[in-house]
Amino acid sequence: MTIGREDTKKIYYERINKVIGYINLHLGDDLDMKQLAQIGNYSDFHFQRIMRAYLGEPLGTYIIRIRLESSAQLLRLTSMPVQEIALKVGYENPTSFNKAFKKRFNISPLEFRETININYQHIKSKQIMIISDQISAQPKIKNVDPITVIFAQAIGPYSESTTKAWEKVCKYAADKKLFGFKTQFIGISHDDPTITDEARLRYDACIAIRKEVKPEGEIGVKVIPGGKYAIFRHKGSYEKFTDSYSYIFGSWMPESGYEPDDRPGLEIYINDPEKTKPEKLQTDIYIPIK
Repeated sequence: MTIGREDTKKIYYERINKVIGYINLHLGDDLDMKQLAQIGNYSDFHFQRIMRAYLGEPLGTYIIRIRLESSAQLLRLTSMPVQEIALKVGYENPTSFNKAFKKRFNISPLEFRETININYQHIKSKQIMIISDQISAQPKIKNVDPITVIFAQAIGPYSESTTKAWEKVCKYAADKKLFGFKTQFIGISHDDPTITDEARLRYDACIAIRKEVKPEGEIGVKVIPGGKYAIFRHKGSYEKFTDSYSYIFGSWMPESGYEPDDRPGLEIYINDPEKTKPEKLQTDIYIPIK
């Protein structure tokens, strides 16, 4: 039986998605290249070349970057000790972590945390005026069940990559007749644009599904973990998300008694941006807390 070009392409993307998904969930583990090649069902010889072509950087460089950028987010958003953060992102030796972090950000982990704290105090002192008309000052605290979704990931500036990801996943959902009453449209912005270069930002466009679906090509299937979330209602254009997140993490979070955990944050879109004026858009921002 001969496999056509389109089928080959689909299998190619399915295997890459499997490898990337594994890496994201196991940053603290020893990510051996041979093991990753086996997970993707690739030969050792071709594996690194394939991943480099997809990611736009060597796989080893990608893993180091994701580990360090994840550690920066933990330093920014939690009070977790530096040594614990180092272990969580795969550095058993704190000295090696400090050296790698400083090489990436030109500042030590402790200095980075202190700088962020100063910046957040500055945000708080300005008493952000957008709160009342752009975002709810206090969130709803809710335990959410796991959500099974299909998704497409795009890499690049959020202003461009989100559109590409949504076009892919919506076409697939329409072809497979997966849209239903009150279908949930969920965005996952994996990276903080103040930490990660625009060209490397990762975004998942997700559609919640109720029936069993298998991964196909660039369309993956995963379960968004359940748990406790602080849910804020953002009103207005998506371009103003940055201000809302600044309020959440700069003003609300430090005084809330909660800390974010390492589940992904979610953006659940309430209305259709193609049929709604930007100022009328509504989005629920889900912040995972513990």
